[in-house]
Amino acid sequence: MKKIILFLVFTVAMISSSFAQKNIEKKVNTYVETVASKITLSSKEKETLKTLKAAQMQSAFEINKKYEKGTPELKEQRKASNKDFSKALIKAFGKERAQEIRKAAKKKKKKKE
Repeated sequence: MKKIILFLVFTVAMISSSFAQKNIEKKVNTYVETVASKITLSSKEKETLKTLKAAQMQSAFEINKKYEKGTPELKEQRKASNKDFSKALIKAFGKERAQEIRKAAKKKKKKKE
């Protein structure tokens, strides 16, 4: 009986982890497609950007799981994660190219009239 319960718990944990991983991959692909639609990226740049963004998204997922929503600790950890991502972009692409990528990734806000 204990083995069955343990197996079920383990299975549920693996399935939820699988869904989270697919969600992260989907968000990373959307991010790269958005950037690529606005600026030209080589295939090597796309792969590097996917790797960096996937690491950042995984970090964000773990931070959201660890800290309660709306707490100062959560905000602080997110800021640190975003800074790490920015530093990794600069290291991988150089300062100017990293700025182009960040600018291309931003969504255009609609102006209120």
